[in-house]
Formats: sequence, C-alpha cells, structure tokens
Amino acid sequence: MNQRIHRQISALSEAHHEARLSRRGFVMGLLQLGLSTAAVASIAAGVRPAYAAAKSLKGHVRFLVGPWSEGEVAHHKHIAEAFNVLHPDVTFDFRLYQWGTATQEIGASVAGGGHDIYMTTESSYPDYQAGSGFADLTARINDPAFAAEKAKYLYWERTEGYGPKLLGLPISWHVEDALFVNMDKVKEAGHDASFIDSWDGFVDCIAKMTKEGETYGLGIGIQLGGYGEWYQRLRSAGGSYLTPDLKKPNVNLPDVVKVTEQMADLFKRGIAPPLGTYGYDAAPAAFAAGKLAILSSDLAGTTVLPKKMPFDWKLLPYPPGPVSQVNFNDVTYYMVNAKSPDQDLMWEVITFWTNGANDAYWADNSGTYPARTDAAQSGYGTNAVPQLAEALPLFEKHAVGLENFPQWATVEGLAEAEIQNCYTGKSTPAEAVANVEKIVIHEVGL
Repeated sequence: MNQRIHRQISALSEAHHEARLSRRGFVMGLLQLGLSTAAVASIAAGVRPAYAAAKSLKGHVRFLVGPWSEGEVAHHKHIAEAFNVLHPDVTFDFRLYQWGTATQEIGASVAGGGHDIYMTTESSYPDYQAGSGFADLTARINDPAFAAEKAKYLYWERTEGYGPKLLGLPISWHVEDALFVNMDKVKEAGHDASFIDSWDGFVDCIAKMTKEGETYGLGIGIQLGGYGEWYQRLRSAGGSYLTPDLKKPNVNLPDVVKVTEQMADLFKRGIAPPLGTYGYDAAPAAFAAGKLAILSSDLAGTTVLPKKMPFDWKLLPYPPGPVSQVNFNDVTYYMVNAKSPDQDLMWEVITFWTNGANDAYWADNSGTYPARTDAAQSGYGTNAVPQLAEALPLFEKHAVGLENFPQWATVEGLAEAEIQNCYTGKSTPAEAVANVEKIVIHEVGL
C-alpha cells in the first residue's frame, strides 16, 4: 500500500474514532480509495468510534434486477458485502428477470409482494405513476436532509417531469444505440473519425467497408429488433411520437420519411446484414471477428468484447439528421415495493446502492454510464473499457430521453415492428411512417 493511501486511511480512521465522521462516511471513504470490501471490513472492525454506534439495521432484502451484464448477480453481491460492513444483520437475495418479459415479471412480483427492490428502466417509468404498487419516495427524496445527495443525481428534470410521484433513485443512464467502430477498417476506407459528421460521409465509409461474403459495413436492427435506432433517427429529423403538448402525433413528416428511406436503403444495398443474421448475443463476437465493421447496439456490448481486440476501435454517436444530432438514452432506477414492511430499511439500501462509490462500481462493471456526478472521482473507469469513458462527452452533448406519456413503451415496440417491415421490403418507408402514426393515434387515444 503506498504512503498516500496509508495517510488517507489514517486520516479517515482518526476522524471516525473521534466522532467527526460517521461509520457510513468512514466506510464510504475507504471504498472510494479503491480498497476491496474485505479490506474495508477488516479496517472498519479495528476502528471503534468514541461514541456509541447507531443501532444496526436488520432484515432481509429481495432484489429483482435485469440481466444487464453476465456478472449482474455478482456485482450486486459485491455491493451487498460493502453494505454488510455497516449492517451485518441484513441479508440479501438477488433474482434476474428477462428483458423480453420484464414488464410481466415485475408486475406479478410487485402485486404479490415477491420482492422488495426492483431495477426498472425509464421506458416503463411513466406507466408506474398510477397504481403501480411501488412506494412513493417523493417525501424522502425531497427531504432537505437529502438535498445534497439529490443534487448529485443526473437527469432529475426528466424524472420529475414524469411526476407527480418520485418512485425511484437513478443508478445509470444508458445510450441505447451507439456505434462500435472498427477504426482500422475506417482508415482502410480512406476516412477518419469525422466520417460520422454527415450522413453522406457516413454512408460512403460504411459502403467502402462492406466486402461481400466477408464484412458488412453496419450492423443495425440487431438489438431487440432495432430498439432506439429508428427512434433516434426520428428525433434527428425533427419528429417525435407526439408534439410537445402531447396532443397530436408528430411522426409523419417529410424528413422522417427521408431518414427512414436512408436506413432502409442500407439493407437494399447489402451494407447492413439482413434482419436475423446476427442476434443480440452473437453480434459483439461478429464485430470482434471483423464480420461487422460497425455494430449499432447498446453499451452493454462493451462487457463481452475481448479485453484485447485485434484492431483499434471506438464508440461513436450516429451522424446528425436533417434537423439535429440526437443521442437517445434512458435512465435505470431502483424502486421499492410498497408492500415491503420495512420501508426505512429499503430506503437505506437504495441510497447505498446508488451512492457515488457503488454507482461507479456498478456502471463500471455493467458497461454503462453512472447517474451520479461524483462517480468519476469514486472509481468509475477502473474496469470499464477505456472507449466507454472516452465517449461519454460525445453522448452527453446531444442527449435526449423518451417522451413523457405512459404509452411510450408500447408505441415504441409496435413502431419498431413497422420499421422492420420496411427494412425487409414488406412496406415502403412512407407506408411504415404512416403506420407508426396510426399506432400513436390508436394507443394514445387521440
């Protein structure tokens, strides 16, 4: 252990012993130094404060979380070990739901009191405002005593816009469709990273990288049928599912038809692989093997790529559209079952799970971006691939979230099916866009 770390540990230990630093603050300070949970537990056990310690929490906490990465349960157990340094009498259980059935699994569990804390995504959040069975955390989150912590969470304006209730604390924000780019192939095609600065430059580059029977220039439509890709282009064309006042559809615009034609043309020209060629789980390996010069997918792919890639690669945003450049992201939350008997314990758990150090650890190991402003100074970037942290400013610059109406997730799923029909030639771009508008009108009840 180097002298600087040793001095910092000594200072924290002294402050805790003299009652100038709470046990929670002491443990979190040790974790932020990068110490393992075992080392923190050992140090904490040897330092007794001069005052009587607060009563330790007791209970059992059941998590239901998404399979964000292959090590999801292990990541949660790691955070639980740190929590147990503070509260050894709290036990945990972690279960995974599947993305395709998440809504049904979460709904059934909440209704039956099957779990206490849930990982949910922003696409579902508006649906949970009315009678969802989740605890209303508004009073706790807006408590003046929590104000300093609340200020460290990102994208609160979006969360509060879904109101009136605040139902969760953010753990991450996630870019739904980034470009995983083989920069060696980009250079071979006579381009550099600026190829994404315009659609024409983008298409020229991916066309030149396409080698029949060997490499597709751009893999799209792979993540859950293209979740977020077309929506991102819709927004870049000045469109949205609804107008800002949520009273009219805003889909069937000439520029929206144009960007839809652009995407469909990539399939017609053989630049993009036919839908179904690569599944979500197999696509990162195809990118690593050079079969896809660019993979369009969410950031979780960074956790399954080989540590040493055979080429230089970057994460880059999509090119600008006819109206603007847009990077679509959504927020992930932890929410509490209103039926859980010890709401104070659940609050302690989710505030601990989403503090700077644990937010940094989870996002770093799960391949996404932390929802805390203090995550970077708390260890974020330690385990994640360097491309992830490098690209963060690019994705922040033009970030947009989903629209604020409860049927958004339903509309998105049905819209993607219509766009897939366009990609496979079952409908024209104009027909697909018109059909999406009909979906919006029907589902929202306009």
